[in-house]
Amino acid sequence: MKVITEHSPPGEYLDENGRVTGATAELVRELMRRAGEPGEIIILPWARGYRVAQKESNVALFETARSELREDQFKWVGPIKRITSGFFVRREDGIAIETLDDARKLKGICAYRGGSGGESLLALGFTNLEQPTRPAQCLDMLMHGRVDAWITSDIGRLPLFADSAFSADDVELAYITSVRYLYIAMSLDTEDARVELWQDTLDNMKRDGTLAQHYRGDEMIQALSEPARHPR
Repeated sequence: MKVITEHSPPGEYLDENGRVTGATAELVRELMRRAGEPGEIIILPWARGYRVAQKESNVALFETARSELREDQFKWVGPIKRITSGFFVRREDGIAIETLDDARKLKGICAYRGGSGGESLLALGFTNLEQPTRPAQCLDMLMHGRVDAWITSDIGRLPLFADSAFSADDVELAYITSVRYLYIAMSLDTEDARVELWQDTLDNMKRDGTLAQHYRGDEMIQALSEPARHPR
């Protein structure tokens, strides 16, 4: 199994020895160990990893938002994380977004190429998108006033501030677009029995407290451990 993720600390990143680590990466690594699945986790740019998972055999890609647009493109194991996504704006600008129509009127919205947020806005017919290849570019574009808003998540945005001159307090969530659950997306030709083994192993890790050892935040852990297997 080729297991792919992207650089997205604190969930997934390379340590000083070039090994993929982070809270979610270690959770998936433990899942693989318990499932008897050999192989290493590798990091690729998100758009490239997504294409690999679509076109190649026996690929697992995480953390992947499970949406209607993607539902039939993969087989799914999870959820492994919950995120709240929306339009973040500079606090000093005082921009109010009450509806999606308000967002359509903004000077520009940054959504990095290949991300689920941008995919959803394109499907809704948004024409005011800027789509660079890296999420960090969206932070720079927002803070330098090149766009009015940045579609990202409560979790995904935080690590980008650590490598910048800006503070997470410089932005605020102006409008929630979705509360989503993230999954491991497996290529369509993956055998059902293999997918079921990964899912059963993950469910057991939730029941025995392993999930809580990797994540902090009782609300998220409770939401991920509820009986409903496939919230989206």
